[in-house]
Amino acid sequence: MTGQEVPLVSIIIPAYNAAGTIALCLEGCLRQDYPATEVIVVDDGSTDGTGDRARELDGVRVIRQANAGPAAARNRGAAEARGVILAYTDADCVPRADWVTRLAEGFAEGVGAVGGTYGIANPECLLARLIHQEIRMRHARFGEDVDFLGSFNVAYRAEAFEVVQGFDTAYRAASGEDNDLSYRLRGRGFRLRFVPGAVVDHFHPVALEPYLLAQMRHGYWRMKLYARHPRRARTGDDYAGRAALWAPPVAVALLALFVFTFAVGWWLPFEVFAASNQVFLASYILFFLAHLPLALRVTEGWKTLDTPYFVLVSTCRAFARGLGLLGGAWRFQVRGKN
Repeated sequence: MTGQEVPLVSIIIPAYNAAGTIALCLEGCLRQDYPATEVIVVDDGSTDGTGDRARELDGVRVIRQANAGPAAARNRGAAEARGVILAYTDADCVPRADWVTRLAEGFAEGVGAVGGTYGIANPECLLARLIHQEIRMRHARFGEDVDFLGSFNVAYRAEAFEVVQGFDTAYRAASGEDNDLSYRLRGRGFRLRFVPGAVVDHFHPVALEPYLLAQMRHGYWRMKLYARHPRRARTGDDYAGRAALWAPPVAVALLALFVFTFAVGWWLPFEVFAASNQVFLASYILFFLAHLPLALRVTEGWKTLDTPYFVLVSTCRAFARGLGLLGGAWRFQVRGKN
């Protein structure tokens, strides 16, 4: 943005059962140093009083809808917005004071969207710290122009958003809808710009079980994404890269090997069964060891027990995503359902 023009920026937050964090998120949105903003919360059918908490703050417009998922909530917010720039963050994120300013400064000729990065809002938790460090590593690889921006911290030109008709509301869960929108924007010739100085602090997961369930959901909806963008199943994008693509399918293959070894294998001659057990054990050991380089980078060297813990987290994550891939492949690839 150049000259004296100060375009209105609409900050839109989709929220579902976010009563614990929505006030902190909105306080961050309301203290932006950018001079022209409006703040819109789309309460996506919450049952925990999220909308009531949001209404307690002056300067926030709350729109309630029946639960339809974050993609639909973001589109509803865009339809109600007055801004020429649509800035999105999530209800468990706390934008820093210069967040909107940094995003707005990133727009130039041909730029359809500008995105930023995460800070961490709960550094006291080990799992949260490790997840955050891995994200920081991924974002450190970004150049100025990228092919993916996450909806937790992104701003779109309203006109570009309208050209591609916003988020695909068939994504009923938070997984893959921002990838899909990024790819469609790139396909229409818009540039996506990454601005590392635009930061929102995020409450990362603190417990392993819900984190893995979320990763299974990611795997499930990835198959819808790949059905629409098949090239991405081979190449990934600037954030995920190829390494993130191979682990879940390999995990699925290992699960198949497990079934063969301990179900079918009992009916085989002893020598074949013993050999299959050896292959099974060796395969799992190699799979765990394959995650060690990433764990060493995330934990900055094997100085504590954080490294083996992250090996466990990343390998379990691969199996969770793999199981999700299986379910998604059945629905979106085999049955062809939307």
